[in-house]
Amino acid sequence: MSRQITQPVNQVRLTNVAVVRLSRGGHRFEVACYRNKIVNYRQGTETDLSEVLQTERIFTNVSKGQFANSKTLQKCFGTSDEEEVCRFILDNGDVQVSDQERAAQLESTVREVASMVSEKCVHPISRRPYTMPQIRDGMKAAGFMVHPTRNIKQQFLDCVRLLQENRVLEIERAKMKLAIVLLQMGGNDDENSNAHQLAERRDAATTFLVNEGVAAADILPSNGDNDARIIFLSDPSLYRRMDGIARHDDVNGRLEIIQQCVTEEGDVTLGHELERKAQQQQHRNENHHLQTTGINATQSDADETNTNVNDEVPTLSDKLQSGLRLTSNVAGSNNEDEDEYHPTITRVANSRKAQKAAQKKSKKAKRREKEDAAEREEKIAAEKARQKERDERRGLQQTASAGDAAASQNNVSNADMGENKACNTCGGSFAPHEYRSHFRSDWHRYNVKLKMKGCATVSEKEFLLCDSDAFF
Repeated sequence: MSRQITQPVNQVRLTNVAVVRLSRGGHRFEVACYRNKIVNYRQGTETDLSEVLQTERIFTNVSKGQFANSKTLQKCFGTSDEEEVCRFILDNGDVQVSDQERAAQLESTVREVASMVSEKCVHPISRRPYTMPQIRDGMKAAGFMVHPTRNIKQQFLDCVRLLQENRVLEIERAKMKLAIVLLQMGGNDDENSNAHQLAERRDAATTFLVNEGVAAADILPSNGDNDARIIFLSDPSLYRRMDGIARHDDVNGRLEIIQQCVTEEGDVTLGHELERKAQQQQHRNENHHLQTTGINATQSDADETNTNVNDEVPTLSDKLQSGLRLTSNVAGSNNEDEDEYHPTITRVANSRKAQKAAQKKSKKAKRREKEDAAEREEKIAAEKARQKERDERRGLQQTASAGDAAASQNNVSNADMGENKACNTCGGSFAPHEYRSHFRSDWHRYNVKLKMKGCATVSEKEFLLCDSDAFF
């Protein structure tokens, strides 16, 4: 008697499914959709529900195939029309995203942020943009993490700020090319007066631009007195301030954007690279010159103070003697002549105090340098001692390997005889009355820790030679 295999004919397999979930009235409602149609529906490009939904039924659990009944729909949504409820769930529900889709979304966000950085940022000296691989490597090195729902532009600004703070890349925002167009002033037909007013407005606008942080080299020269356009390069973060300058009463103009990002284009030539290297070297030399100038100025001030003090010492002694003579001659009378010397004496005394304080500071600095040098020498000596001790331990391990092998053979023979018991961790054999105490010893505990870390164990002799602080 043959048996007939019965298969379910009413079972529906949903493939390429995306679940939109909504909780309402203490119940959970789900609809099964196509993955690539949900976004189109919410953007308004797709309006046919049959193209969006895999089945026009409302579930309480799509994975188990449990449907929601009409009473629950009427209670929670106020209607039992499934098409209307499906539209409400599609508009207000949450799309359940898998791990692969989430990873793809994050990768897309990273690509968008890196592309925006590459388009809107340049090298400070060469004025050329970075490539996408360089930007992505810099983002990884700086530890920048994208947010799946945050604005792309805000994440771009955070990424540039993080790259600049960590100094992973020499990068800055590409400057914008703007123009302030001066509007015509009515009520005056004299050309000379109009040209004079235009020049005054240009000067006022230029002054405002320099005060707001625009470099004078970034303001392009005018074509004449009648030129009503002021073309300049500005950082994008100053755009609102530039617009305020254009609307100022003394300028009376409007702001126009000529180019969003100003970058160097074309192939890089050898002459251009040499010029860029020369500019870098010149910039470094200027910084070094400023630092040395400040140090020399400080030293010259100290020398002048010492010279003034040395010049004033004889004057101080002479005036003290004259003051004593005047005091002895005019005792009991008005001491007006003596008061004339008090400011000079006080000033010289203060300068001598300043000199002594400077000498004390210099002595403290020298003493601090000696202490730092002694501390460095102590650290170097301690590191050499640790290295020497480490080398000695390695030598002991090599010499003890042969003894451990012989001991293991003895352990095997003793085990066969049934007299001693072996420890697999430490590699030694022990009598029955010592076997339990060995597991409580510091040697065995330390070898267990080494074994858990994946390191080689040490013998008992090596353990006894080392200080206990080195192990615990």
